[in-house]
Amino acid sequence: MPTFSTDSGADPEGRRPTTGLEGATALLVGANGRIGHAVAVALGAAGARLVLAARDGERLAALQAELDAAGVPARAVPTDVTDDDAVRALVELAAGEGMEVAVNNAGTTHRPAPLGALPVEDADRVLGVTLRGTLVAMHHELAHLPAGGRLVNVASTAGLAGAPGMAAYVAAKHGVVGLTRTAALDHADRGIRVNAVAPGSIESGGLATQPDDVRDRVGATAPLGRLGGAEEVAAAVVWLASPASSYTTGAVLTVDGGKGARGA
Repeated sequence: MPTFSTDSGADPEGRRPTTGLEGATALLVGANGRIGHAVAVALGAAGARLVLAARDGERLAALQAELDAAGVPARAVPTDVTDDDAVRALVELAAGEGMEVAVNNAGTTHRPAPLGALPVEDADRVLGVTLRGTLVAMHHELAHLPAGGRLVNVASTAGLAGAPGMAAYVAAKHGVVGLTRTAALDHADRGIRVNAVAPGSIESGGLATQPDDVRDRVGATAPLGRLGGAEEVAAAVVWLASPASSYTTGAVLTVDGGKGARGA
């Protein structure tokens, strides 16, 4: 298995603005997909060394190669978050590399259906990956993060309100929000900060494959009048992972174009 190179990718002339993440090791669980890819690129650009995990090893290897080409030290570890032993081994590996930051982005969804018609096996799959997978990852990460460590979960605005036809996904993301807030309280005495970002309508996943007119209609429902970009979610993750947010813990930062400002 490849190890880190000694090149941090930092500008040798010192012209890159400091972020407080230079040389820090960040574990990213769920590195595939548009948001995972954007988070990896943004953390790398901020100077972090990356341990990347996702189930699809081929896509993960391609991301590592992209980061390597950009001078970002990265190590790819194919991992299924429903495999408890694999998650434990992943976190122990990242801890051995000096993990200071952990980001949990693994998740999945289901076809819209009223709860009474939602196949229970679909609900089990979504809860197993999105909620239980995050819980198990956090369990190990919080045991290994040092004092002053940072943990960021990728939740969703579906974790803050209902969404017709999306019962299991909504339940899972509400659970991620609850885990975030409770872990922030449990670990504040160690100086570990635990926060979440809650993306709204982002041009990623199934929405990214919709026709232009559909994406335009969805984007128009936000006060800002457009869909969000994965890189905008990534910027929020990087801020929460950095010393710039040093007095922020237990927060859920919405990246939703203003939709949440309308309330219920």
